[in-house]
Amino acid sequence: MNNMEDDDFKKNWEETFRENQQMDQLTDARIKSGIERKIKTGRNLKNIFWAASAAAVVGIGLFFYNPSESSSVTEQVTVQTYSSSDFTKRIDLPDGSHIVLEPHSTLVLSSDFGKADRKITFTGKATFDIAKDKTRPFRINAKDFTVQVLGTKFFLDQTNGKEKVELFEGKVKVDHQGKITYLLPNQSWNKNIEKPARFYYAVDAKREFSFEDETLKNIVTELEQVYNIKIEYPKEYGEKRIKGSFSGNLNEVLSAICYPFNLKTEKKSDKEIQLK
Repeated sequence: MNNMEDDDFKKNWEETFRENQQMDQLTDARIKSGIERKIKTGRNLKNIFWAASAAAVVGIGLFFYNPSESSSVTEQVTVQTYSSSDFTKRIDLPDGSHIVLEPHSTLVLSSDFGKADRKITFTGKATFDIAKDKTRPFRINAKDFTVQVLGTKFFLDQTNGKEKVELFEGKVKVDHQGKITYLLPNQSWNKNIEKPARFYYAVDAKREFSFEDETLKNIVTELEQVYNIKIEYPKEYGEKRIKGSFSGNLNEVLSAICYPFNLKTEKKSDKEIQLK
């Protein structure tokens, strides 16, 4: 025990003595005598104490470093899975993202979700509203294609034969067999089994078109490709020619193009329009 330790020990006893005025003289003398013995023997005990401490440290190290024991320990990993049955289901993720699963869809978070990035595996259909985070991309494994976003709102259909991504807000990256496609708002990507995968515009997306003495047949073909929609028209108008620039969504452009021929647009379904 060094001088500082001796002084501290004495000081502690003296403070205790002052606080306890009822301590009798015999007890006082006995305690003082004990203190002196501790001080005298403390220096000898110090060497023994440090030797014992070193041995204890070595013992602890040997206890924890046991290769055979550590190799047998398996880390428990919790995987979060969300599924919907016959109804839609809203999922609120830990990062602040919101997802509405359509019936019979499944969402699985990776075990390290939210650390370096935000990876999930998805099957089915859902609308994603992803919280913005430039440092942690949100990555979706949708079987044979992947979608990566930083913060956006979009619809994803992973079901076989209908694989597509429709973007509402922000920007997404679609990776299909190594081919990268970037989508902007009102654009959509579709994986067609018979044709190469490509992206399209939503029907309400505003675009500019310029035609220089082009036939109605060719104009309709271009609009079908841009908006991924089927447009039927009277065949006798197919060779009619149109010249000019047009701006607006699909319905507005069609109305302007059909005006000289007195044709009206009629929506037959979400993917089919008829001119008559």
